[in-house]
Amino acid sequence: MHRYIFILSLLFPFLSATAQPKHEVRAAWLTALYGLDWPRTRALNPQSIRKQKEELVDILDKLKAANFNTVLFQTRTRGDVLYPSSIEPFNAILTGKSGGNPGYDPLAFAIEECHKRGMECHAWMVTVPLGNKKHIASLGNRSVTQRAKNICVAYKNEYFLNPGHPETKEYLMKLVREVV
Repeated sequence: MHRYIFILSLLFPFLSATAQPKHEVRAAWLTALYGLDWPRTRALNPQSIRKQKEELVDILDKLKAANFNTVLFQTRTRGDVLYPSSIEPFNAILTGKSGGNPGYDPLAFAIEECHKRGMECHAWMVTVPLGNKKHIASLGNRSVTQRAKNICVAYKNEYFLNPGHPETKEYLMKLVREVV
C-alpha cells in the first residue's frame, strides 16, 4: 500500500504539469438594442459605413486598453439580426430601416476586429422577446410572427417566442446554425 502511494506521489507532479493553464475571462457585453452601445451612426453610404465601423473599432480599442479579453457581441435583438440572414431581417439600428442592408456583415467585422486585438468574440442572442406591436409591424412579412405564428404569443402589447412550444427550439437552433 505504501509503495502504491509513493508511486502516485511521484506521478503527481507530471500530471499537474500537463493541466491546462487557467484562463480568466474578462468580458463586456456590447449591445445594439436601441443603439445603447453601438452603433450611433447609420450605414447609408460609404462614408457612414466607415464611421459605423470606426465606432466599433473605438469601443474595441477601449476594451482592449482596459484589459478585456472577450466581447459578447449582440447578434440578435428582437426578431432581427446584425448579420446577413436568410431567416430574419437586419436590425433597423444599422441603417435606420428594418431589413436595410448596411453594406457589410457587422458580426464578421466584429469577429475580425476582436481577433486583431487578441480578443475572443462571442455572439449572443436575445431569444424569447420579439418586441412591441410597432416593432413587429416594422419587420413586415420577415417577422417570425408572420412566418411562424404558431410559436409566437402576444402578451400585454408585446410579442414573444413561446419557450414551451417544441418548434421554438428548432427555430432558435436554425438561427444558431446560421451564425456558426
